[in-house]
Amino acid sequence: MIKSDIFLNRSMILLYSTVFSVILLIADYFSGPFIQFPITYLIPISIVSWFNGRRWGLLFAIVMPLVRLLFNLVFWNIPWTFIEASTNALIRIIILSSFVVLIDRTANQTRKLATQVDMLEGLLPICSFCKRIRDKHNQWQILEQYISDRSDATFSHGICPECMQKHYGYSQKEKT
Repeated sequence: MIKSDIFLNRSMILLYSTVFSVILLIADYFSGPFIQFPITYLIPISIVSWFNGRRWGLLFAIVMPLVRLLFNLVFWNIPWTFIEASTNALIRIIILSSFVVLIDRTANQTRKLATQVDMLEGLLPICSFCKRIRDKHNQWQILEQYISDRSDATFSHGICPECMQKHYGYSQKEKT
């Protein structure tokens, strides 16, 4: 997938999440001040946080409760005071923002894990004589370099007892 496709997908997800948020807020408005749907706010906030990151998730987590507060103060004749309605909105913002942080962390960890799995998964074309590995650009690399470039692994070299015996005629048993 090329970068413009990823941007297009993220833009579409943002658009759909925005439309869904507006629909939820409209349903929230028409249901009146006493029936509340803040749990449904988690759906668009989760989607935006997962695909578009923490900033967009926080934006949705702040705007949606503030729109609800606006409904309470401007459109509805509510029995609550301004302080009670504002405190309610602030609590929602804090809870939804905390949820955004959790979703964003989970998404980042999942992406990292997927990258590591992709790095270490699959068949490696390796020369049966020199043990070099062919990369995606058809270049042959030394096995140690190939693995070091794609992971945190480092190498130290030694000689196993079988090769010591085979190539040098020396065995561990003779040492003792």
